[in-house]
Amino acid sequence: LLVGAPQALALPGQGANRTGGLFACPLTPELSDCWRVPIDEGVDPQRESKENQWLGVSVKSQGAGGKIVTCAHRYEVRHWVRQPLETRDVIGRCFVLSQDLRVRDEMDGGGWKFCEGRPQSHEHFGTCQQGLAAAFSPDRRYVLLGAPGTYNWKGTLRVEQLNQSSLDLLQLDAGPYEAGGEKDQDPSLIPVPANSYFGTGGGPARRSPPGCRGPPRAPVTPQIPEETPIPEDTPPKSQCRGGGGSQGQFGVPGVGGGVTGPCPPRWMDLVVGAPHFFERKEEIGGAVYVYINPGGHWDTATPLRLNGTRGSMFGIALSTAGDLNHDGFEDLAVGAPFDGAGKVFIYHGSALGIVARPAQVRG
Repeated sequence: LLVGAPQALALPGQGANRTGGLFACPLTPELSDCWRVPIDEGVDPQRESKENQWLGVSVKSQGAGGKIVTCAHRYEVRHWVRQPLETRDVIGRCFVLSQDLRVRDEMDGGGWKFCEGRPQSHEHFGTCQQGLAAAFSPDRRYVLLGAPGTYNWKGTLRVEQLNQSSLDLLQLDAGPYEAGGEKDQDPSLIPVPANSYFGTGGGPARRSPPGCRGPPRAPVTPQIPEETPIPEDTPPKSQCRGGGGSQGQFGVPGVGGGVTGPCPPRWMDLVVGAPHFFERKEEIGGAVYVYINPGGHWDTATPLRLNGTRGSMFGIALSTAGDLNHDGFEDLAVGAPFDGAGKVFIYHGSALGIVARPAQVRG
């Protein structure tokens, strides 16, 4: 289990008090066997500041054999240090790691900071905050990086190729792509007003085409994509294997949008974090809403709400956790960075849906 800890104390040599960090926790009954991933060590005080950079604010994995990305959206680039015109630009940065949580190839490391070297003002990229949201494309070719502070907090999203082999570089449509244009950098091309924080969240997800019904898969980032066209060789409905009908529950066996057998991907459930939610008369701070997919008819979906404690920011980080207890149902991990020293809550899936009481609390 990979856990981001944006308020973790700094490592020796980082020249800061708090920098945040990334922790790896073996899935064992032990409560104190997590270890800190050794990335982002050292600092160049003439060029950067890592104080309160929030490393670990976003963490995404491609799964077995794939890459990991984690970001520090408040990482600062410094200019004219200790001079009257000194400036600090909150551009943010991200780290890409290989499966063993190490830098193994030329695409790994902390060089993912696309706002560096661009015009630094509120109207441009001076408060970029790249990495507040990060994700991978389902085909594993691209990394998606949100930067909500660009263009007077209008925000942008950058899609960049993750692999750059000689074959990849021959593809003319391999990106990078960027809302507003990677070269134009024109905020008028982004169809949202200022202060919209575009790029704060979101990610890829897929739904199944009509005619092939089955139980929904694991929860995904809050986004409802368009229908996927049915390939010509898709078998007729009677051959599709699934069971449970279109009203299947959260945590049905399987990962992401995949499906066993010849059917196209099925409907996905939806999990939405609301870390600023509160109720004045109750000690609630942060919430997570779990929507069971009613065959794509979202206007009929009624969510189950999971609650955090007051001020905990419960729900700021969400992730499917695999089938931790080996019961055949996907489980859910929810982060609450300000619940004490920070906690991760594990909720089990079941044949009746998500179990509202957490099965584990790590922190």
